[in-house]
Amino acid sequence: MVASSSMTRLAHSICFVGSMAILCFIVGCQPSSRPELISARIEGFLDDGIGHDDQIVLVLDMPVSLNGNPRTGLIFSPTATAKAKSYSIQAGSARNILIVDIESGFEDLVARGNFEAGSSTSISLDLGLIGLATDDGKPLSGMIGPVDLEPPPPDPALLIVARWIDSDQSSTVNQEDLLLLQWDQPVQISDQLRARKLEISQALVRLSVEGDRLGSLNTPARFLDGPLSRETRILLGNHPLLTIDGIYDPGRSRYEGSPSGIAVGATTILPTTTLNTLQGAGVASPRVIDIEGECNPWQELPLPIQLPALEGHTLTHLPGGQVLLTGGRILRPGGGHRVVADAWILDPQGDHRGPIPMHAPRRGHTATLLPGEDGIHDTDDDLVILIGGWDGSQTRKDSEVMLLSSTTKEFVQLETGTPRFEHSAHPTGDGNSVILVGGRLDDKQLNGLIEQLDVRISKNDDGITFDVTRNALGQLKYPRHQHASILFEDSEQPLLFIYGGYGGSLGTPHVQLTGENCRILDEPEAFRIRTSAGYARPLLMPPGADLPGPRRGLHLFPLDDSTGQGNRALLVAGTRKEAILDAFSPVQITECRTAYTLYAEDPGGGRIRLDWTSAGRLPVEMFQPCIAAIPGGRILVAGGLEKEGRPTAEAAIYDPVSGILERVCRTMTDSLEDSRAPLASRAVSLWGGALILGASPENQTCQAILFRLGN
Repeated sequence: MVASSSMTRLAHSICFVGSMAILCFIVGCQPSSRPELISARIEGFLDDGIGHDDQIVLVLDMPVSLNGNPRTGLIFSPTATAKAKSYSIQAGSARNILIVDIESGFEDLVARGNFEAGSSTSISLDLGLIGLATDDGKPLSGMIGPVDLEPPPPDPALLIVARWIDSDQSSTVNQEDLLLLQWDQPVQISDQLRARKLEISQALVRLSVEGDRLGSLNTPARFLDGPLSRETRILLGNHPLLTIDGIYDPGRSRYEGSPSGIAVGATTILPTTTLNTLQGAGVASPRVIDIEGECNPWQELPLPIQLPALEGHTLTHLPGGQVLLTGGRILRPGGGHRVVADAWILDPQGDHRGPIPMHAPRRGHTATLLPGEDGIHDTDDDLVILIGGWDGSQTRKDSEVMLLSSTTKEFVQLETGTPRFEHSAHPTGDGNSVILVGGRLDDKQLNGLIEQLDVRISKNDDGITFDVTRNALGQLKYPRHQHASILFEDSEQPLLFIYGGYGGSLGTPHVQLTGENCRILDEPEAFRIRTSAGYARPLLMPPGADLPGPRRGLHLFPLDDSTGQGNRALLVAGTRKEAILDAFSPVQITECRTAYTLYAEDPGGGRIRLDWTSAGRLPVEMFQPCIAAIPGGRILVAGGLEKEGRPTAEAAIYDPVSGILERVCRTMTDSLEDSRAPLASRAVSLWGGALILGASPENQTCQAILFRLGN
């Protein structure tokens, strides 16, 4: 019985298939030869309604050919919307597309979804009136359609402006600064982005210059939530890297430090949906947008026209905010240099004074501010002592003192002892005492002696007299110049630390300055200065004490406070390029852009413990830049020579909060009429910033630049 039923169903199926076959043979199984209308979409600027220069795009389901540009054949419904309409029809970019160029009479059309009330307009085509033919030229006739008239897809919001906001007025790009993205229409943050805690993905926001970043992996940049707006705010994360200076250049995208550009990782065809317009469209960027920002901390300070282009001079901050400029060598194009014996008192307000005669020409000397008779800094009896220097023919072994309380501002000459120049000098906290380290004995030898000079002040009926006593405390294992040194006042026996420079150890304490005897050094050395005993006790170095590597033309600058009581310092700048050509010594080309913070600890037992921590990188390599403390515990590093030996106008600031170097938003030359970077610059701290003084050999003048935070 079951088998019989199965056979019956099979017979019925065979009959049905056979019947269908016969029907296909009679009617025909070929597809329809007449096209179908798939869609009709309005294109154009519709803010003022549908009118002249707008278009209707008609999409068919098969290719067709069109003869001429017919002006009839479209039927619109409902008929209540029918008006005298003027238009022309042309072939589209694809063979199944027709374009209707609107001329007039279409103001009453209603696209689907455009209005809350009222039915949308539909459109049909009379194939015969239009004059359409199949792809092989067979004329078509009849009506196709209708389909509803569709509005154009909503345009995504386009990125038009990107602006950096210096939230903390630091003149550098750092954490919690803002990046404002401005769009051509209001946008809002999507729920999808909120679910990701507003974190910014690289697929959404793309930086075009290699090395740029908005934050770190641990503390990334995030959007700030807010209402529908034409501006979207980004809160920068930890250690961002952006270059605001200059205009983005696509040809320099591979070069780190080039002006920054930003784009949205989407197109107008495929916009991203993490940020949405009111109509539900996403955002996109038609091109890379330059990141701009308002920041110009540099201001040129006019100087007396008699002040020549100098190098090897000194700048000393004076009580009351003025600056003492002493000595230096005049730079002239083509040579003809001359060492000068002039001093100037420079005033940020422009009330300069000078020239003040010195007793001898000096270049490569030191100028140290001492507290004077009362032992208190920033009082009327402070004094400045100039020590050593090169006078153009020989090394000076004398010094001279200016008493700031003197109305005549005269220098008093004093005998010192060992000649030296290009050395470093450190005042101690014990009265009017100075420690001298390193430098050159003359033009052929290095000076390896560590000396202490004590200035004694006496008053009598004839006025004030000065006397200097010299005490040799010890000697360096590696006599050197172009080095860095710092005196930590951590106890009654200050800690002297020396690093880097150009020198050697053969023939100490006075090493011949030749390529055979000297090289670029790391060779850190440390001493406990026993001032009462007149002795510098050398300390043993731990492994890894030379982590920053060999370099010359560098700086060691105290952190925490100016006296270095915290035993912390910033080591920054320098180069590993040889000072002179030497066929027997390989030239090290590794850049010295990385800075380090140093913590020096004395555990006792004649040893020292050093803790080096990376502190970011300079924008370019800087050989002998200038350096100065600025407000907020920050340190400004500017100018010097870059890797190829050209002067640079770049500057960076060490921020104690972030613990790294941050590039200043603009270069020094942004404020100068002369766009060339100054040579041989020196810097000194001022209230609210710093003063930088360099040379313009081409103009044979000095250039003074004021740095002010937050401008």
